[in-house]
This record gives sequence, structure tokens and C-alpha cells, in this order.
Amino acid sequence: MKIAVIGAGAMGTLFGGRLAQAGNDVTMVDVNPSVIDAISSRGIILEDEEGEHHIPAASCRGEELNEPQDLAILFTKTMYSRSALKSAKGFIGSSTTVLTLQNGLGNIELVEEFVEPSQILAGVTNYASDVTGPGAIRTQGAGFVRLYSADGTMRPSVTAVHQALKDAGFAAEIYPDVLVAIWEKAAFNAAINSTCALAHVPCGGIGKVAEGRELAFQIARETAAVAQASGVDASAERVIESLKFSFVHHKDHYPSMAQDVMKKRRTEIDSINGEIVRRGEAKGISVPYTKAVYALMKVVEASFA
Repeated sequence: MKIAVIGAGAMGTLFGGRLAQAGNDVTMVDVNPSVIDAISSRGIILEDEEGEHHIPAASCRGEELNEPQDLAILFTKTMYSRSALKSAKGFIGSSTTVLTLQNGLGNIELVEEFVEPSQILAGVTNYASDVTGPGAIRTQGAGFVRLYSADGTMRPSVTAVHQALKDAGFAAEIYPDVLVAIWEKAAFNAAINSTCALAHVPCGGIGKVAEGRELAFQIARETAAVAQASGVDASAERVIESLKFSFVHHKDHYPSMAQDVMKKRRTEIDSINGEIVRRGEAKGISVPYTKAVYALMKVVEASFA
């Protein structure tokens, strides 16, 4: 399968590396010259429990790839999705499947600006990955991928992408209730990413004290309430169980938002906590904990300038 992975960050490099390792023709699409040069010259470096793997892969800017791909996986931060998809016109054709596994809410609607709804697959993943250098990542621990067509129709592209991910070693699942999975992942991220970012601690740091745990749990409950009001049967209890798991099994992991704050980079707070606040207000649902954390993160981001 010809696959373009758009965004060679921690998650994009993990998925691109595994898919290339499984024999797919993978091109990592990015805008960072150091990342493009590193992957082009020596491939992807992927470190896991079995050691360090050097995986050949191509890499370029989006405008430079002009061969239609079978699959394009969007792994940019949400605020960069529109510009990334504009640059992808040369390799996303009418028969290209576009998969978004991005954090936050609103990703499907954004991709629909560029391709037909029948071409879009959406889903979530909870694999953990950390960048160790340009085109290099470290991953550890188990995870899952849940995906389905964005319009709710079972079609061959769902099966094909599911099989490609399984062949690459991912615990992939065809998941018809994908909107539930997306909302529950948004609730999880709103609860753990932003709190870790504000406190400058890994996941275990939030779980270490009762106040941190309760703050995360309240954000999860608020998000689930907004989802329910939006017609999506998301479960706060499932999210809370995932948070408890993360406090223990990912205790040393700094979520991407925390890493961004430490490096004084713009975060995905608007598409996660911010989007929950906006949708809650539209539905008349009060989300005070989510709103407070969102406000504090906007203050932090403003300080970067």
C-alpha cells in the first residue's frame, strides 16, 4: 500500500515507521527541513522494548509529493490540518482514503472541506510515543487503534486500512461507534493533557494526589455530559478508568501538550478543552473545570510570545 503520513511528529513517526517496517511504501510528509533530511538520509529510528530499529522511508514536503497515495494518515496538530491538506492536493486523489487519528474534536468536519465524506476514516489511538530527535521516536507499552468510516458506512477501505494496521503490529479494531471513541478520547485528553501541561508533571504526577485525580475526573464528567447532549453516548466512567490506567502505566509519560508547554510551542488546547467549552455553551451545559483549565492554558500560551 502507498501511504503518506502527514506530520512526522511522535505519533506520525510511530505509525509511519511500523507501516514501513511491515512492507508498505511510506512517505513521511512534514515541513521541518531537519526532519525531512534525517528521514531521507537514514530512515526512521524507532526504539521500543526490543531495541532500536532503523527503518527506510521517504520524506518530503507535501507540495513535493505528486503521486496519488492509497492512504493518507493525518497526524498534524489540528491547527495545522488545513494548511497540511492544502499542500496535499498532489497526492490525495479521488480514490485516496484519508484517516484522521488526531486529538480533539472537529477533525472530521475539517477533512470534509477537502475530500468526499466517503473517503474519510476516523478514529483514535492511545499508543504512547516520544520524539528523541529528528525522525526518531521511543515507544513503550500496549495500546489500541479504533477506526471506522466517518459517515458510518462499512466499506472496503475500512477493512483494508484495519488489516494494514494489524499487519504493522497495531492492536487495531473496526469500531462502528467511532464517535463515542472520539469523544471519550477528547475527554481523556482534556483531563490529562492540559493538567499535566499546567503542572509540568507526567501522567503519574496528576494521579499522585487526590486533588489532581479529582480535577481530571471532573473534566472527564463534564466532557461526557456535553457528548451526551450532542447525541453521543460517551461514558465518563470509561474515561475515568482510562485515566486511572494512565496514572499507573504511563506514570512517566509527558503528554504532547505538556511537552509543547515545556518547549514553549503552541498547543492543541483550542481543539480539545476549548472545543468542549464551546460545544458545552452551545448546548447549555456548564463545564466550569474544563473552562478554568482552558483559560489557564490560554494564559500560558500567551506568555510564550
